[in-house]
Amino acid sequence: MNMDISQYAVRPEEIDPLSASQISNFFRRHKFVTKEECNDAAASIAGSPVSPTLIHGSTSYTVTAGTKTIQFRHSALNLEVMEQARKTYGRFVPICKSRGMLAEVHVYEMDLVPGVAFSRARRQLVSPGMEERLLRTVQDFARFFASAWLARLAPEPDLDRVVEIHSHYSGILVRLSQRLPARFLPRLNKLREELPLLLRPGYPLVLNHDDLLEMNIHVDKDTGRITGIVDWADARIAPFGTSLGALEAVLGVETSSLWLYHPNHEYHEYLRNKFWETFYEATGGITDDDRRTMEAARLFGLFRTYGFDRRPENYDAKPVTEGDQGFVCLEAFCLR
Repeated sequence: MNMDISQYAVRPEEIDPLSASQISNFFRRHKFVTKEECNDAAASIAGSPVSPTLIHGSTSYTVTAGTKTIQFRHSALNLEVMEQARKTYGRFVPICKSRGMLAEVHVYEMDLVPGVAFSRARRQLVSPGMEERLLRTVQDFARFFASAWLARLAPEPDLDRVVEIHSHYSGILVRLSQRLPARFLPRLNKLREELPLLLRPGYPLVLNHDDLLEMNIHVDKDTGRITGIVDWADARIAPFGTSLGALEAVLGVETSSLWLYHPNHEYHEYLRNKFWETFYEATGGITDDDRRTMEAARLFGLFRTYGFDRRPENYDAKPVTEGDQGFVCLEAFCLR
């Protein structure tokens, strides 16, 4: 009998204490503004009462009112990047505009992204009987990435930019090679050899989300459709595909000690194949060289995302060791 992996997914209500803690930490950090003042300011902007969103980041406080979202941030958003994201990904990105400052925090008004974060919907979407809904999530995710491939940036990057990216990526792989267990070395060594593929002429640079985790992917849990992608603060120009590994978060469930894919291997591979089928259909012809480069970019992105301690004080600073947060995913995704 196939195991029901949904029983291992976090229940929506189990996420609430983390959000409450992050809200408290935000106002503990910003002592010159209160939650009540933020709520009043947001209600004035939106013209109606507000309520906190169900998911919060570590550096912002976000509320909703009607069709609007009002966000109070520790640091300013780059609105040019937000506009580029909108041009690149279309409906997947909410319109965003500045509303000035409230005391020491930056205020932004955005279109409300309906639905819930995938982290809150995962338990339902990976349950038996929800296969068609999860398929829609996977196919919409493919269309999201296809939007970036079709909206590639021009002109080609200059030599200094290519050298900068190659040096940065090489440094990441060197650091991981020095600290991760030996079983990762064959993959890391191959990636170091393939890095020039990501920066070859003709392979697109695009605006990548760069923090494409399950709390930033919003879905309609009744249909599985992706309703939007939020939190573009860390978006950056990079070779296409370095965020492709985010698909793994949609295809399985993380426990404290292992990553669980759907127990029906045929169904799991069916979803993965439908992702690529939908992507290729949306983008047209993709060469073998481009497919090979996409795989290298995907694997690099997974190593970069899960190879370092993701706690705010350590992120991108200290490679993970066995038992650290992220190591379960690193082993499941990069040795598969």
